[in-house]
Amino acid sequence: MRRSTALSALTASLAAFAGIVATAPTSAQAASASATFTVDSTEDAVDADASDGVCRTAGGTCTLRAAVMAANARPGSTIELPAAHYLMTIPPDPDQLNGRTADPTKGDLNILEPTTIRGAGARETIIDADHIDRVFRMGADTQLSDLTVTGGDAKQREVPITDPGGGGIANGKNMTLRRVTVTGNRAGYGGGIFNIPNSHLSLIDSTVSRNTSGEAGGIRFDDTGTVVNSTIADNRVTDDWDRPGSLSGFGGGIDIRGTGLVDIRNSTITGNTATDGGGGINIAPAYLDSLPGPITDPINLPLGHLALKNTIIAENTIGQAASDCKNVFATIESRGNNLDSGNNCHLTAEGDLPSRDPHLGPLGENGGPTDTVPLLSGSPAIDGGADCPSADQRGVLRPQGPACDIGAFEYER
Repeated sequence: MRRSTALSALTASLAAFAGIVATAPTSAQAASASATFTVDSTEDAVDADASDGVCRTAGGTCTLRAAVMAANARPGSTIELPAAHYLMTIPPDPDQLNGRTADPTKGDLNILEPTTIRGAGARETIIDADHIDRVFRMGADTQLSDLTVTGGDAKQREVPITDPGGGGIANGKNMTLRRVTVTGNRAGYGGGIFNIPNSHLSLIDSTVSRNTSGEAGGIRFDDTGTVVNSTIADNRVTDDWDRPGSLSGFGGGIDIRGTGLVDIRNSTITGNTATDGGGGINIAPAYLDSLPGPITDPINLPLGHLALKNTIIAENTIGQAASDCKNVFATIESRGNNLDSGNNCHLTAEGDLPSRDPHLGPLGENGGPTDTVPLLSGSPAIDGGADCPSADQRGVLRPQGPACDIGAFEYER
């Protein structure tokens, strides 16, 4: 495909998404003030009246889908989601697959007004799209906590307008995930999460794992983001989907294509794999490979910026070859006390540990609400950090020794 044609296709895809975000009603159009909705049914059923701001299906229950629809009529509402497995069963209609409409009654859960969703714990509250569609499309500021997002599949959205971004979540605004697991989702890009331009993701005490895509296996950032005390592990970029231009194949764990700062602190990025570059992290100018004509002036390209502190980037691969980081005309800034199992993340600040074996265990349940990757005895990350958060991803107090540990996991003596 010619670069100009590819760029047009990408622009159309983002425009389609932005158009859907813009369909959110204004506060003046909303039914009334904010409310709290407590879900009392695991059924996937629609709200009986989407305009009255009351969570009630035709059967008289409050389902997750009905609560989202009611919250769209009451900006600033909260949805309380008790411990249960919430299985989505209503497939999207053809127009929604084409990226033309945001219909909360079908397919993915469309949040159109500022909303908070609180679960009972990431191991207890499971939202599962069962591969009928992605799980969430965020068209307004959102806060999610203490739940798992799984089973999302955005690959269905490829025809005729490509909209396959964000298998678990497609985010168009400011989104905060706290003690959330995003796992087992699939997409063309952003297997777990896709963040479009002019959005921001704050990922705190959370895990993004075992997601799959043709680009950005775990998270795609097209703008700013903050990742703190979080684990990005075992995500995969595969070669079963060809992105327009030659953008596919990059960013097994994280792919950064925006111009804003992505700030990663006390996190662990490990076990991710890509086919072409950046098994752990890839950062490059947005749509670099789809720009028309040869690149002759990289100084004037829209450069991305990644900052790392107290973070482990280790044991990520391209196939069987080690590949923790890749950057093209973009900055990786070390703010100190990072560990890279290879030597391609450009770690030269005080306390950095390039080319070190981190001695990590497998991703799993190690206490706390979300899965983590533990430090094993003898890890050079132990006592290698500085200015860490007061607790690790699990809630274990830091430090456990003379200094805090690098990564999301604090080794307990």
